[in-house]
Amino acid sequence: MTEHLHFYPDDEKCLSFRLHVVFSGILNCGSNWTNGMHGHNFCEIMHITNGKGITRTKREKYEFKSGDIVVYNSGVFHEETSADEELSILFFAVDNLHISGLKKGSLVPEEACPVIPAGSYDDVLKQLLSVMVDELTKKEAHYKAISNNIATMFCYYILRLYDIKAENPHHTDLCNRAKQYIEENYSKDISLDKIAGSIYTSKYHFMRIFKDIMGISPMKYLLDIRLHAAKEFLANTDMSITDIAGEVGYENPLTFSRVFKNSENISPTEYRRTVRTSSLP
Repeated sequence: MTEHLHFYPDDEKCLSFRLHVVFSGILNCGSNWTNGMHGHNFCEIMHITNGKGITRTKREKYEFKSGDIVVYNSGVFHEETSADEELSILFFAVDNLHISGLKKGSLVPEEACPVIPAGSYDDVLKQLLSVMVDELTKKEAHYKAISNNIATMFCYYILRLYDIKAENPHHTDLCNRAKQYIEENYSKDISLDKIAGSIYTSKYHFMRIFKDIMGISPMKYLLDIRLHAAKEFLANTDMSITDIAGEVGYENPLTFSRVFKNSENISPTEYRRTVRTSSLP
């Protein structure tokens, strides 16, 4: 059986900007790294590929994590700080950025949050930036044109992500309510059906919305909340592993220990010993 299909673009109005890549690069750092408050006369874009941290602007503080995109318009002073784990970032900067309705050098509205989850586009955006870094490293024929076009594609994806967020405030509300439910009930027996039921929507609709907005599945978000709470108990209390397991939603302490080690590459007991040893004077 032969299948031969054609797909034609609609006559959609395109934005007119011809970006120039200023630089691209990779950052890998440990915990408590910071680069200090600084600004640029170009737009800088970061893709968080591992870890989490905080970005501060002169206006506010924002958290970011793996799978997030961070956008700094030209002239925005900012600094990043890594959290208590290794942080990896792919980044690039562009100038000659002109978008109708925005200041020169701006990719997103001035009042917009600079952090937005890549959602289902996470993998393709990582691939685009990896190719850009490779092109600028090797500097083979036409690398500037290829890099500029990759940057343009990446920026269009960012515009799409902001459009999705702006055009679906109901989806954002559903996601926020689901997060609140998870954060308030992580110590209980939680299922996808229960979370979806708490916000009065279908399981599959909820899963798609949550992944698009947060960049991770609801159950991964639940796991992260439980592990964070477990680390706090391990570091700051003398509670037994069995009691901690119960506090973070695991009836079986062996299951809790297995999940913890699979995620952190260290057992709960070893984690407690390591944290307390490192805090000694």
